[in-house]
Amino acid sequence: MDTLSLQFRQSNLDALLTYAVSNVDGIIQCSPPKKHYQHILLPSLQSFITTMYKRCRLTPTVLIIALIYLDRLKCNLPNQARGEFDTHYKLFLAAILLASKYIEDHNRLTKSIYRAVAPLYGPRDLAEMERSFLAIVSVSQIKWARGWGRRKNYDAWFFFSRTFF
Repeated sequence: MDTLSLQFRQSNLDALLTYAVSNVDGIIQCSPPKKHYQHILLPSLQSFITTMYKRCRLTPTVLIIALIYLDRLKCNLPNQARGEFDTHYKLFLAAILLASKYIEDHNRLTKSIYRAVAPLYGPRDLAEMERSFLAIVSVSQIKWARGWGRRKNYDAWFFFSRTFF
């Protein structure tokens, strides 16, 4: 693979990660102060998402599916919904866990996500994040066959994914 091709792929990846950060950051209004010791350990959202992507060896496909799930979650949240400081982090984790489980029928990726966040969140925390996420989105919307709903959303995501592959 030539240098120009590698640079093109890296710039596309950077754009995808930047888009993911802005999308996750805009889901819900969260409290700014860091109240718990656990919150102080968290890096910036940009750094967290980039680190999780690289450390867990996520694929662009998993990230895009996670973004679709996050979009569906945002549509189902009540207007007055508010979160704690780390809610954005938890929503991102739940979305990538669910997306990875949809894409891969084994738990290699799930285990790497668990290991990557082990100092901050344990397996019970992650399971609770997934259950809460699914309760808001509902399982029927997670399934691709029923979940698209609006054709324009599918077209936008298709165009977006074609840009990065």
